[in-house]
Amino acid sequence: MLFFFVLLFAQSSFAQKIIEEYTSQQGSLRYGPGEKDLLPYGDKGFTLFLPDNGHAMAGTVIDLEDSRLSADDTLLYKEFRNESLKRGFAFLTIATGIPVDWYFSENSLGYVDVVMKDTFTRYHLPDKNIFFLGLMTSGHRALKYVEYCKKGKSVFNPTIKGVILSECAIDWVRMWYEGQKQVRDHETETSFFEGNLVHYLFDEQFKASPVTAIDKYIEFSPYSYFDLEMKKPVLYKDLSIRAYTYADIRYWFSAQGKGVYDCNYPDMSGFINEQKLIGNKKAELVVFHSNMEEKLQQQKRRQSATWDLVDKKELAEWMVGQSE
Repeated sequence: MLFFFVLLFAQSSFAQKIIEEYTSQQGSLRYGPGEKDLLPYGDKGFTLFLPDNGHAMAGTVIDLEDSRLSADDTLLYKEFRNESLKRGFAFLTIATGIPVDWYFSENSLGYVDVVMKDTFTRYHLPDKNIFFLGLMTSGHRALKYVEYCKKGKSVFNPTIKGVILSECAIDWVRMWYEGQKQVRDHETETSFFEGNLVHYLFDEQFKASPVTAIDKYIEFSPYSYFDLEMKKPVLYKDLSIRAYTYADIRYWFSAQGKGVYDCNYPDMSGFINEQKLIGNKKAELVVFHSNMEEKLQQQKRRQSATWDLVDKKELAEWMVGQSE
C-alpha cells in the first residue's frame, strides 16, 4: 500500500517545507535461530526538509536510515537539521525499511541511489555541497554508499562534498570480536542481544567468521585495522570528513565488560589516521573525554550520547566552510 503525505508548515524561528513519501512493506528479517527471532519490515521512502528563505539552496545533508524517523524527531537530528536549514541546506532522510540494514545487499544501495536521483530531480536540489550525516550505523551506510559511487555503480553519481561521522562501527572484523566477547561475558541483556545479532547476521551473510575468511569482512568494512593492503582509504581521500568519538579511560573501565577495543573509538581514529596518511588534509577527528575533576556521568556510558556533545551550530558552520 502506497501512501503519500505532504506537509507544509512554518516554524516560529524560520520557514521550512517538509515532504514525506513512503511505501509500507510486508515481510520480516530473521535475526536469530528462534521461532520468534523476527523483525517486521517497515516503511521505505524519504523525508525531505527544504529551507524556505527565498534564496538559492546552498547544498543538501543526507541521512541514510534503515527505518523511518519521525519528522519531528528531537533526540537525533532536529537541532542540527534546523542549523543546516538556516544556512540554506536541504535535509534528506532515506529509509530502506529493512531492519538492521547494513547494506549487505546492493539492492539497498541501488534503492537509495534511485530515490536520491529522483528526489534531487523533482525538487531541484543542487548537485553540489552534498554532505552525508552518519550517526552510529548510518555512518557505515554513508561510507558504503560513497564506495558504491566510487566503484562506478551509481546511476545518480552525485558530487559528494563531505561526510560527518559519530561513533560509527565500520571495522567489522573488530566488531565481530566485540560481539563474541559480549556473548561470552553476558554482562547485560542488551550487549548479549547485540553480540548474538552481529554473529547471526554475519554468519548468514558470509557463512564464515573472520577466523576462517577475514578477507570477506575486510572487503565489507569501509575501514579495517586488519586490512594489510589498505585499499579503501583512497575512496574517501577527496572528501571533507569530521568524525566524533568519546574516548575516556574512566568511561570504558567503568562500563560493564568493556575495554578499549569494545567501542568505536578505534574505528573513528583509525579511519581518520589513514585519511591523513594518504594526504587528506580535510579529515578531522574530534575526541571527547570527561573532566577528571567531575563525577563520571552515567549517560556517557552510551556511545549514542557522543552526538549530544557535538556543537551543532559549529558543525553547520564547518559545512559552510567546506562548501563551494
